[in-house]
Amino acid sequence: MDDIDGTIFGKSTEREILDLERRGLLPKRINRFGDHYLKFLLAAPERKRLLLDLLNSTLRLTGYEPLEDIEPMDREISPRGDGRKGIRLDYLGRTASGRIVNLEFQNRPTGDFAKRALYSGSALIYGQLLSGEDYDGIRQTIFVGLLDFPIFKGEAGWYWDFIMSHPKSGKILTRDMVLIFIETPKLKDMLKDLRRKARAGVVDMEDPETRLAAWGGYVTSEGVDILSESMVSDEVFSEVMKVEKDFWGDKRNRFIQLMEERRELDAISELASAKREGMVEGLAKGEAKGKAEGLAEGEARGKAGTARRMLARDMEISLVADITGLSEDEVRTLAE
Repeated sequence: MDDIDGTIFGKSTEREILDLERRGLLPKRINRFGDHYLKFLLAAPERKRLLLDLLNSTLRLTGYEPLEDIEPMDREISPRGDGRKGIRLDYLGRTASGRIVNLEFQNRPTGDFAKRALYSGSALIYGQLLSGEDYDGIRQTIFVGLLDFPIFKGEAGWYWDFIMSHPKSGKILTRDMVLIFIETPKLKDMLKDLRRKARAGVVDMEDPETRLAAWGGYVTSEGVDILSESMVSDEVFSEVMKVEKDFWGDKRNRFIQLMEERRELDAISELASAKREGMVEGLAKGEAKGKAEGLAEGEARGKAGTARRMLARDMEISLVADITGLSEDEVRTLAE
């Protein structure tokens, strides 16, 4: 008899999970780009070295100073708003030297992502001033966006790093804000080459480009076979595969993924409906205003509907907030 302890969900939800498992309705494949899994893999304090490996592979690729340590920060200084739609993991950390790192995984384009990243980096600098730093004491902020879509279409490159510099002379104004974008859909050719090298046993995992490509191939599931079959001797990726096995072995995690997938479908449906409604309204009130209001209202309805269904299953308010992106106070209001 399976144990139902009710420590994560209410007892009715635990019974539902067991019923779904018996009927074979829980997900059969792990979504490595899913919010719950990415947080489990990279945001847990006991797996900090995995997060550091990913970040340092990103920084070393173009010669930025690697991170020795990182600790999670209060999210109050991080921007929030409509631009957060589609984000899978949003991790904010500070190093011992005071450098601030914001790592985001995003699965779909939402407006001008470059401008969103610029806003995020600027907000992190402004947050330092609000916390009492003067201009001379501002520490470097690094925004890393690992994207499951291209933002520079038609360009062959998949790794982009930007600082403020003069366009003609290349004179650097400041390195206080670094914006880095990794476009995972463009990794296919590199992963083919990496797969060939892995089979021949000539992969150089100390090469930052190879290592970052391996990370990109893993989280998008395009290169998992490379890691699981050919790189088990690598300590970091060996741990990654163990963590995945532990995660997927817990039926509760598979249930949460199912809820995420349903939420995603609900959001897509709601946004599509809201976009149609907003565009119709926009013909009368102004297209830009109509679309914005329609999208915002549609997203709000989708989140609220998902939250109500989760609350009906006796799920904890904190977990509902984590999965839907609503605040705990908003979830409590829906529960009343």
